[in-house]
Amino acid sequence: MKNNVTAFILAGGKSQRMGTDKGLLLLNGKPFVSHICEAVSPIVGENIVIVSSSTDYDFLGYTRIEDIIEDKGPVGGIYTALQQTKTKLNFVLSVDAPLVTTELLLWIFKNHADSFLMTQVKANDKSYPLIAIYDQSVVTVFEDNLKRDQLRLRRVRDEIAHQTIIVPEKWNDQVQNINTQEEYQKIIS
Repeated sequence: MKNNVTAFILAGGKSQRMGTDKGLLLLNGKPFVSHICEAVSPIVGENIVIVSSSTDYDFLGYTRIEDIIEDKGPVGGIYTALQQTKTKLNFVLSVDAPLVTTELLLWIFKNHADSFLMTQVKANDKSYPLIAIYDQSVVTVFEDNLKRDQLRLRRVRDEIAHQTIIVPEKWNDQVQNINTQEEYQKIIS
């Protein structure tokens, strides 16, 4: 399993709502990004890549790559990941979801059906295309959307044969994105 899947952690956002780099915020004494790496490493081993232009992530010891096309949001980040990957299957995880666990990610991996080119999760009536598995072959769909400057990830997803799996209720909190100071305060208090 560890050699045929790569995890890409998207950490290139501007963090405008938070006001600081979300991936480096501390939760239980560790940066968000470290929590995500620890959760996914039992599944992918050392096949973890950080997509960010910030050298602040180099402390992790994993490969860090910069967006091929700058300032294109998650669509650009996923395009970069799929362009650089050496594996067919790829976890794409947003750096602002520090509550994900190995248990949840393994469940996603085991429930990914090969007949789909993307598997995302859904919780509380919201889908999460940034806690998902992408087949490398969809890189062309991302490239086409970037050429048209169409940067809405949900629109790109709709062009891909994808499946949405419902997160068991006990894991609903794990998929939440921490984007604001208020959301951050809730998880650290």
